[in-house]
Amino acid sequence: MKKTIVFSPFTRVEGDLQIEVEIADGAVSSARTSGTLYRGFENLLRGRPPHDAIVVTCRICGTCGAVHAAAAAATLANAFGVQTPPNGLLCRAVILATETILSHFTHFYLTFCTDLAAARYPAEAAKRFTAWTGSHYGPAVKARSELTGILGLLAGKWPNTLAMQPGGLTKALTRSDLDRCAGILAQFRAFVEDQVLGGPLDRWLDNRGMADLERWANTSESQASDVGFFIQLALTHGFHRLGRGPGRFLSSGWPLPGNAMWLKPGFFENGTASALDPNQVTEHVRHSWFRPYPGGRAPMDGLSEPAPTKDAAYSWCKAPRYAGQPAEVGPLARMVVAEDPLITDAFRQFGSVVFTRMLARVHEMFRLLTEAAVWLRQISPDEPFYAKDTPQDAASGFSLLEAPRGMLGHWVRIERGRIRNYQVVTPTAWNLSPRDDQGQPGPLESALVGLPVHDVTQPLTLAHTVRSYDPCLFCTVH
Repeated sequence: MKKTIVFSPFTRVEGDLQIEVEIADGAVSSARTSGTLYRGFENLLRGRPPHDAIVVTCRICGTCGAVHAAAAAATLANAFGVQTPPNGLLCRAVILATETILSHFTHFYLTFCTDLAAARYPAEAAKRFTAWTGSHYGPAVKARSELTGILGLLAGKWPNTLAMQPGGLTKALTRSDLDRCAGILAQFRAFVEDQVLGGPLDRWLDNRGMADLERWANTSESQASDVGFFIQLALTHGFHRLGRGPGRFLSSGWPLPGNAMWLKPGFFENGTASALDPNQVTEHVRHSWFRPYPGGRAPMDGLSEPAPTKDAAYSWCKAPRYAGQPAEVGPLARMVVAEDPLITDAFRQFGSVVFTRMLARVHEMFRLLTEAAVWLRQISPDEPFYAKDTPQDAASGFSLLEAPRGMLGHWVRIERGRIRNYQVVTPTAWNLSPRDDQGQPGPLESALVGLPVHDVTQPLTLAHTVRSYDPCLFCTVH
């Protein structure tokens, strides 16, 4: 007997999410993910001066607003032909690294691990992770708050920073500013080594595969740490078998000065990575509440005209596709495309599942902690941070940057000195997309199918799978 269950709103995610699943024989047989709020940022930008894109798009999301500001600035730089000085690119890298660390850290403690306080898991999980009262919850919130000081020093404020412009950073940093940032980062690293890892960060980064990770996790210090405890719990309770996604990944990479890349861009499918081609990105709206058009449309020519009564539509999210196929984005995608040894080995063993998504997220956070310190040291206070841009009456441009949840794209077309069209494709639009014109489900819709659901009043397998993608619906329904 089939049964349809609707979770609306699906709680403890960013924004308004509805999950509808059909259950047959104790497992999910089909699923639909819906963004249920219309916002209209793209239409709001039509007719405005180009630089308004930074002011407006950074307000799409309060969790990852800095990367929207950075993407808007990079899009205008691409349109105007501006060369950003190395200091500007390094500052952007540190700002985005800090925002990503904050996002991953928040997701681990406040979004995902609070579900582990459920009765089916060890009592120690509830002792550590129960919201507000957990012994490790409060210290994590305090540490997170202190890390935001870096964004105040570099970006002026957060969220809704306007410090990143097409020509770089509008604030020239002093040596004192950089030293203070380094101190805040070091303080956060000390917290991570004490509570999150239970030992040196460098020791974690020595893990080159699952065999290394298992040896690390079997030490008493690691088992007492939050990540070590999580790994043991996740593997014991089968998180490495939950929520299998398509295993098709996209990453735009992580650019640095001099055309260098911290993480390389690419498209991964069937065990092979290939070069990323932005021209392969299209958006479908067959099952979205937008004015219909045939097939997929390139974002530069995108349309976002609401059609709230459209037949067969069930989401305010469009369906992005790469070469006509759904693709997963985020920390797991970045690490696999970049051939990170630990995450690549975990993916080879288990695939794209709840465990590997969570492992990739914390691993990327640890890697960024070390990289951000390096980038801070490379910033030279005596060199320029900004190059003045020259707006054009007619231009077009785009940028692809990695947000905490995955690849973010901004596209702009300018006519008569005003924005003619502005389109944004967000990470959660990729991961939580509805079906496309060919009926292909989005990555989360695919990952939910086959999940065992033993208790419909507390469907933890479903909750873990949804939250392993760290959905941000505010971004999705922009």
